[in-house]
Amino acid sequence: MAPLNRSRFYRGAAHLHALGPRAVAELLMELAQSTGDTARILDHLARYRRLTPAMVRAAGGDRCPPRPMHLAERVA
Repeated sequence: MAPLNRSRFYRGAAHLHALGPRAVAELLMELAQSTGDTARILDHLARYRRLTPAMVRAAGGDRCPPRPMHLAERVA
């Protein structure tokens, strides 16, 4: 995935998370309806339910990675 798209996913996910569980559920239901793949989304949710917040935090998965820094050319 292109770095710009990855960055947009992280920013969008952080915003969605801040809106709370209802917003996350609504998005997942919209995706299930638009793709017709409800079973697959439910399978993924079941896999994530095996995780605890402590496990995710210990692995550093509770934070989005920092935005990459880019060197700018010096203007004379």
